[in-house]
Amino acid sequence: MPSLSEKPAPPPSRRRRPLLRLSSNPDTRSVQIGVIGTILIHALLLLIAPKLESQFGGGALVLPVGEGEPPTYDVELASDDFVIPKSPPPPMNFVEANPDAPENTPDKTQNFSSQSQQVAQEKPDPDGKSESPSTEGEKDIDSTSIVSGTRGETLPPTPPAPPPMPEVNQQTQEAQQEAARRAQDLLAGDDKIEGDNPDGVGSNLSKEAPVAPIGPEKIEGTKDGAEGNAASGAYFKIDPTRPQPRQTLTRSQIRPAILSERVDGTSNIGVIAHSALKTAYGEYLARIIETVDTQWEKNILSKLQAGVSYPLAGSRVPVTFKLHKDGSITITKLNEPTAGDLWNRVAVDAIAAPAPYGAWTDDMIAILGESTDITFTFFYQ
Repeated sequence: MPSLSEKPAPPPSRRRRPLLRLSSNPDTRSVQIGVIGTILIHALLLLIAPKLESQFGGGALVLPVGEGEPPTYDVELASDDFVIPKSPPPPMNFVEANPDAPENTPDKTQNFSSQSQQVAQEKPDPDGKSESPSTEGEKDIDSTSIVSGTRGETLPPTPPAPPPMPEVNQQTQEAQQEAARRAQDLLAGDDKIEGDNPDGVGSNLSKEAPVAPIGPEKIEGTKDGAEGNAASGAYFKIDPTRPQPRQTLTRSQIRPAILSERVDGTSNIGVIAHSALKTAYGEYLARIIETVDTQWEKNILSKLQAGVSYPLAGSRVPVTFKLHKDGSITITKLNEPTAGDLWNRVAVDAIAAPAPYGAWTDDMIAILGESTDITFTFFYQ
């Protein structure tokens, strides 16, 4: 037990250590101070940012989940000026082109064909605005043809007339006749001498024939050449009563067609033509029409040669068929035909016999798809 006179020993002293101890190295200490300053600045910004947002920005942009109303967004659609323009749709109406009309691409049209042409007609209609020319035909027939021809063979071009024969004066003609005579009788004036002795030797004596001149004799003419050419003694003279005809071009062979009556026409003057755009499908259809028409004529002739009576005048056979992309066809229906069973089959066979008509191009498939419906109407007149 300790004595009362003794004083208790003082407790050991306790010193507080700093929260962050900086390094004694100056370089390390500067880096530590920079990091501490950056942390303090970011903490200060987090504290005062809501006050700045409410004062200058009109409220917080992001709300915590479950607090307040959900954010709303204003969406503004672009005007038509920013819409990507679409390419114009392809023309959908097939018309038959006039092969004698010039190639001319129209500005705008709903027609397509085997050639590009602009609408025109020989007698213009001042008030006409149609894409097809006015034609005189039958009112109850809807035809895409504007010209009609024959199935005869195409005639060759008319050959030019031969040039007129040169006129030869009398002196030149006599010189030519003499030269021809000398060419035929080179030994003119030969004499044959023989004696009485059969064992003797005979001889032939002849005079030297004059050498024929190479060309006709030189004949002087007038200075203006009216009497002829001085070198040849001949000149060409055109007979005004027999002029030479001009060389003519053969017109394209146009198949026979029935025209429909169109009152509206066009103000454009020229060779009769539709307003149409040339397309691959237009060329394809034109070949089909020509093939079917040729086959139809062959079928008709074969029936008539077999003694079958001709169908009733004015009868028609509308045939609808599906044309597939590989060129094959499928006959779908006959639209109220009036020619009778025999001649109805003749028309159907004209379409079915030449098939298939050839595979489509990629452009045709892109526009038409896998198949398309076509209607041909056969008229028996």
